[in-house]
Amino acid sequence: MPVHRTFFCRLLTLAAILIIGFSPQPAAAGQQSAFASGIVTPPAGAAVRGIVPVTGVATGADFAKWQLDLLPAGDAERATFLALGERPVAATDALASFDSAPYADGAYTLRLRVVRRDGNYDEHLTAITIANRAPAPASRPATASAARLVSSRAAALGLPLRTAAGQPILYLTFDDGPTPTLTPQIVELLDRYDAKATFFVVGLHLRRGLAHLRPVAEAGHTIANHTFSHRSLVGRDQAAFAQELDGVEELVRSAAGDLLPADFSLAYLRPPGGGVDANTASTAAALGYRLVGWDIDPKDWRRPGADAISGTVVRQAFPGAIVLLHDGGGGSQQTVAALETILKELSGQGYLFRALP
Repeated sequence: MPVHRTFFCRLLTLAAILIIGFSPQPAAAGQQSAFASGIVTPPAGAAVRGIVPVTGVATGADFAKWQLDLLPAGDAERATFLALGERPVAATDALASFDSAPYADGAYTLRLRVVRRDGNYDEHLTAITIANRAPAPASRPATASAARLVSSRAAALGLPLRTAAGQPILYLTFDDGPTPTLTPQIVELLDRYDAKATFFVVGLHLRRGLAHLRPVAEAGHTIANHTFSHRSLVGRDQAAFAQELDGVEELVRSAAGDLLPADFSLAYLRPPGGGVDANTASTAAALGYRLVGWDIDPKDWRRPGADAISGTVVRQAFPGAIVLLHDGGGGSQQTVAALETILKELSGQGYLFRALP
C-alpha cells in the first residue's frame, strides 16, 4: 500500500506540473490580439511628433470605462490625461490624439487603463519617444471616429503658453460649481494674486442658487459649460446634447446677465468626466462650443489632503498647462487651502494665471 500511495502521489505531482506548464499566461503590457485590450499604435519604441493618433482596443466582460494617459519617463506621478471613454472599443480604433508640441523631447509612456465595474482595472503600457526637434516617422491620421479631446491643451486652443515677455501661463479651471461656500473663497484667493480662472458650471447646482455665480462674473472670470445634469454626453443625440447645454446658458444669463456683454454666449464645454465619443466634438462645434479637457488633475475630489493636491499641481506645472480643480462635486476646504499654496508657489516661479478667453 505505501508503494502504491507513493506512486499515485508522484502521478498527481507530474499532472500538476504539466497543467501549470501549459496554462495560458497573461499577455505582456502593450501586446494586442483579437481578444485583448491594449494600445496598437504608435508601436512600442516609436518616435513621434506633431498630432499623434493613438489606436487600440478597450473592452471586457465587466467593462466600465477606459482612460488614456501620457507619462513622462514612465512617471505616474506626472501623468497627463489624454482621453476617456465610457463605451467599449471592441475593434482596433482611434482612442485619442495628442499634440506633442508642449512636451520636451524624451522618453514617455502611453498608459491605457481599462476599468471594470468593480473599480479594478487592467493597465497597458507602451513606451514611445517624443522627438519634436528631429524628424519622426509619419503617423497615420486619426480616423473620423476618434474619441478624443485634441483641444484639451491650451496650444491646440490657440492660447499662449507664455506672455510676450516670456512669463509662463497656467490656466486654472474649476468644475461642478457654483457653491455658496467654496466659490466665493476661491474667487477671493484668485483676486489676492491677481489671477483669473475659468469656472465650468453645472446647471443643477446653479439653479439652486443663482447668486452664487455673481462673484465669478463680478471678478471677470470666464464662465463655461459643464452641462445641466452632469450626466455623460456619450451616446446622446443632438437634441438631448443641446438641451444639456442650453439650460446652463439660460441660467447663466439669469444669474449674471447684467454683468455680461449683450452678445455673450458660453464658448467652452467640458464633458462630464472628459467622456467623449465619435460625435461629441462635432455636435459641440455645431452648437458653438470648443471642448476643453485638462493637463493636470490632482483629484482634489478624492480629498487626499491639501498638501497632496498642491504638490501635484506645483510638481506637474508647465507653461500653458490646464489645471482641473473643483469648487463643487467633491471640492472642499482642502481645495481652497491647496489653491493658496499653488498660487503662492507658482507665482514665485514667475507663473501668471489666466482664464480661457
